[in-house]
Amino acid sequence: MDFIPLARPGINEEDIQRAVEVLRSGMLVQGKNVDAFEKAFAKFHGVEHAIAAANGTATLHLALIASGIGKGDEVIVPAFSYVATANAVELVGATPVFVDIDIATFNIDVSKIEEKITSSTKAIIPVHEFGLACDIEKVCQIASQNNLLVIEDAACALGAVQNSKPVGSFGQWGSFSLHPRK
Repeated sequence: MDFIPLARPGINEEDIQRAVEVLRSGMLVQGKNVDAFEKAFAKFHGVEHAIAAANGTATLHLALIASGIGKGDEVIVPAFSYVATANAVELVGATPVFVDIDIATFNIDVSKIEEKITSSTKAIIPVHEFGLACDIEKVCQIASQNNLLVIEDAACALGAVQNSKPVGSFGQWGSFSLHPRK
């Protein structure tokens, strides 16, 4: 049986040369290339700051920590997503509260969010699935009305937009992944 790869990233000679330059610089983390990447990423998304981290799970984890979310808190997440979304909530000691999805989009069903909000709810982590933006404007409206943070999980939606605005720029935090399949 032939091997079917999960992804086939396009890597050309220029990409290889730039990787070699980074390796030769000795700056395998941080440095001028990461700084330039962060600035370009922020500009692309129309936000003030972007911070590179190891992966999308780490960015969700960091956003939760920086937001002060922890033990005793609840965070609304979609019932259908990669496990990292709920795991990041559990990593900080909070409880993920699952909301069903809209079967037409595989994104969180915004009509079911409010019924899950309690006095312990601190944030919503909507996931933009398969490159398709969830109804992030409605999520932000619900969050605003209930004094909740929005941490967008846009790991699978780099470049997706809603009403000409890039996903990951609507909430207080946007989390992305550069895994080759995305």
